[in-house]
Order: sequence, then structure tokens, then C-alpha cells
Amino acid sequence: MSVTRLFRFSLVAVVAMGCNDSTSPSLRGFVYSAASAQCGPADGPAVAVYLAPNPVGTVAPSAPYVRVYVAVQPSELTAHVWPIGSKTEAGAWFYSDGSTSELAESGYMIVNSIDSDNTINGSLEIFFPDAGHIKSEFHAKWLANNILCG
Repeated sequence: MSVTRLFRFSLVAVVAMGCNDSTSPSLRGFVYSAASAQCGPADGPAVAVYLAPNPVGTVAPSAPYVRVYVAVQPSELTAHVWPIGSKTEAGAWFYSDGSTSELAESGYMIVNSIDSDNTINGSLEIFFPDAGHIKSEFHAKWLANNILCG
């Protein structure tokens, strides 16, 4: 095999490996996000971050979507890795349709910053038993939510 041919083959192999996307087909394209206030345990504060394949304009987006829930005030989210699982402070659900949801097995969410307009910037990686794996960055605009807990 000539050096030129070997170089071409190597280049194609490197490009193919770089294009490997481990995100599950059912969770690809979840590029839109939003966040809102929620009710936490004992009516305390909580935050939900939504990811969806379509723009998120309400706290009940149309399915499919992913909802990540953390029972803290928004200001407590930053500079923290939030483990996601059944026995952690954060939880995540995949809503495949209006009536079916699936709890995440594991994962994490990192909140890097919160802008002055309460946009939450971060990344996450979550594993669902059936829906699969999602790994994404997000810039979740804050949705006004006149929620009354208690």
C-alpha cells in the first residue's frame, strides 16, 4: 500500500471516529432547553431543566422531552456537579409521549453559570434504561412560572 493511500485511509478512519455520536437515536436532536421554578420537598424551592427537540415555551412541553429536577434554589445550582440517580439530589425523566415517562438510571448535570436573565448554562450526560443515552450542553432560558407550593 502506498504512503498516499495509507494516509487517505487513515484520514477517513480518523474522521469516522470523530463523528461517532453515542447519543441514542431517540434522544438525538434535543437541542432546545428551558428552566423553571418547581416545588421541592416540604414545599421548598426546586428547579427543572427541560431539553427537547422543539423550542420549549412552557413548563409542560410537548413530548418527547427530558426533565432534570434538582431540589435547590437556582442560585445554588452553579459550580456544582449534580449526580443523577434514584438516590441523589437530582433526578431525570424522559417523557416519550404525554402519558409515559422513564426514570434515569444514572448520569450527571453540571451548571457552569447562571446569567443575569436567569439563563442556566451547563451540560449533562444521562442514561435511561430504554430510551438510552443523552449527552448535551444547554443554555436554558428561564420560564416564568407562577407556581404556588403548599
